[in-house]
Amino acid sequence: MIDENSLRALPRDTPAYHQRQAAHFRALAENATTGKVKARLLQEAQRHESIARGETEPVSASAE
Repeated sequence: MIDENSLRALPRDTPAYHQRQAAHFRALAENATTGKVKARLLQEAQRHESIARGETEPVSASAE
């Protein structure tokens, strides 16, 4: 869970970062050579879009 102190530590353009990441993963998925890789890249794109919209909280890599 993100508290107020954590929110202040985030850069102001965090949603823009996640939007850019989503676009990047979608571009990579266009050139994916296997269905499994393409599905994984699109899943990551959806996760970043959800974070950008504020529907999901970012999770650190160590928590996954």
